[in-house]
Amino acid sequence: MSLTSHLKDPHSAISRFLSEQLPDTRAVLADYRKRLARFPAPLKPRTEAGLKPEYRMLGHTIDHRLRISLGAPTGSPIKEGIVRAVLDDNGWPSREVIRAVQKAGDTMLDELARYESNAGQPLCLAATEEDRLIRLCHVASSFEAIFRHCGWMRGNSLGVCAPEATLDDLIDAVADYVVDDIRQQMELAARLGPFENLRLLPVNARTCGPVFDGSLQVGGADADFILDGTLIDCKATIRPERISRAEIYQLAGYLLLDYNDTHAITTVALYLSRQGALINWSAEDFLDMLGARHELPTLREACCHALTDGQHGTPLPPPDPARPLPRPRSAPAVQPSLFDQLD
Repeated sequence: MSLTSHLKDPHSAISRFLSEQLPDTRAVLADYRKRLARFPAPLKPRTEAGLKPEYRMLGHTIDHRLRISLGAPTGSPIKEGIVRAVLDDNGWPSREVIRAVQKAGDTMLDELARYESNAGQPLCLAATEEDRLIRLCHVASSFEAIFRHCGWMRGNSLGVCAPEATLDDLIDAVADYVVDDIRQQMELAARLGPFENLRLLPVNARTCGPVFDGSLQVGGADADFILDGTLIDCKATIRPERISRAEIYQLAGYLLLDYNDTHAITTVALYLSRQGALINWSAEDFLDMLGARHELPTLREACCHALTDGQHGTPLPPPDPARPLPRPRSAPAVQPSLFDQLD
């Protein structure tokens, strides 16, 4: 289970802890929506009539393409997805298809590795190279889906390839609208967004796919980026106004899971890739708006205590009467999809 999966369960330890200790997301969401109004309407994918965009896969693909701009083309979810491709779904796909897909995946890793660089990569490459790179990122997203589901899940496009398929065949099968959509988002990042400056950060100030001290306690949670002390979660939603408590608690969860301050996070942010918008808060302001009555180190210790059944960390101290707790709200609700259904 990922952090988001744990947050969908109101009875999970992390859900209960966040709802008790950070009970009020209203101030954060109000500030987010106020700042959201400053940005242009989100880009939307253009598909042929009758073809519904795969929004979730597009979200993973833009994430991979942005990582390449930061010089980090592959990560453990992609590599593990290739390994876990042996885990079929009740005989689907066939052994022959699995062997072909894994071989193509290994070839894909070799090609993506060429983009690894301490200096990062341009946000927009020449047309032919950009086209192939976006298709590679989309194929990589299908391998990440295998990792996230701990094996195959019907609907994964890799599973319908021919038994003799090569990497080039998988790349050619990526729909043209995917290339067009990701290219537009990358152009927006280069033109209006913050990623050009972030790409130029020193290599030791850029972390892609960070994991945390407490990640294993919530299913191996990994975030999108930590760049110059800013924890960034990338959202490719066409409905940014629908961002809700679930996404705010996702940021808070990552922040608290860094028990030992390994990543020295000072700021948390949402990057809206379809608008080139970065909306951020200092960690201190973020926790204050959420109704925290304890400082970040204390909350981290207590979160560790809660997620390990008291085996690690320490419980929270008695409440400070000078800092009354806002009225508690219910545990995080099931996260609505940000990617479904166009009007």
